[in-house]
Amino acid sequence: MTPPTVDRWCCRTVELAARMLPAEHRQRYALEFIAELYGMSHPQQVSHSVQVLSRAWALRAALDAAALGPIPEKARHRTRGWLLCHLGRHLWALHRNPDVGGKDAVFELCRRCGRERQGYEAPPPGSVLGG
Repeated sequence: MTPPTVDRWCCRTVELAARMLPAEHRQRYALEFIAELYGMSHPQQVSHSVQVLSRAWALRAALDAAALGPIPEKARHRTRGWLLCHLGRHLWALHRNPDVGGKDAVFELCRRCGRERQGYEAPPPGSVLGG
């Protein structure tokens, strides 16, 4: 039985992709990318190495963002109603900031996307909400 081999061009391609990453992550990802090539056929190796190279900048951005700190909760995920929010049809909910007093303490926050709307004005007495 012959040992599994990796195409030299594919190996160089994924090494090039790893060079685009921050210095502290290069060696680890280069070894992982090369290890992923073992067990693949030659056409699969070519396809995989091109995909790794095309996504290297996105991986670099993700690694840089991870170094900056956690992503805020409201920016972490999209919900089912993201299209409605994108079209300006937010689902506003009233919130109060305990650190601020007076009229500025009340604001609205979209339940779907987390967008904040300042300047909340209470509806006139006797009006129907949501109508």
